[in-house]
Formats: sequence, C-alpha cells, structure tokens
Amino acid sequence: MKTTLPRADRVPLPISLTYRLAGDDHWMQSRVANMSESGVLFGPTSLQPGARVELIITSPIALGSLTPGKVVCVANVVRTNEVGATGAQFERCRFLVES
Repeated sequence: MKTTLPRADRVPLPISLTYRLAGDDHWMQSRVANMSESGVLFGPTSLQPGARVELIITSPIALGSLTPGKVVCVANVVRTNEVGATGAQFERCRFLVES
C-alpha cells in the first residue's frame, strides 16, 4: 500500500532572495513567488533540475517549523519551467547570524 505525505502549505511571499550554485562565489538576486517549510518557488533563473543551490531568505513570517528571520538554506532544484520559475526543495536551513 502506497502512502503519500501531505504537501506543505504554500504561502505567496513576494520577497527577494539571494542564491548561488553550491560552492560558487557569485551570489545572484531573485524573487520568491511562494514558499513553504519544505521548499521555495523563485525566479527567474537559468538553473536546471538536479542543481544544488544555497539560498539566503529573510522571511517576515513563520512557515511551519521555519521561524521568521534570515536563514541560509541548502536546497535541490526539483523543477523549472519555460519562464525560469525554479522550484527547490530544502535539504537544511539554519539561521544566519551577522556581526
């Protein structure tokens, strides 16, 4: 018997985000379309499914177990579309503390 986990609730969240390919030095800017505690849809980008990315997001609201604030996340690109929207699933996130 196959069981499917319920999909995390997505919240429209028109905020900016900074991303880069994992291990790259060059950060790029983009915009969040929607976000949940398990991932984010953002773009436009030229990323491809399977890419591993690092994201810096400052969420003004709590999303499930993700609390508000500035976080850095490692994520895997799981889908893209013809206009460059990129869906990425979070692998792990942590608070970004700046001095």
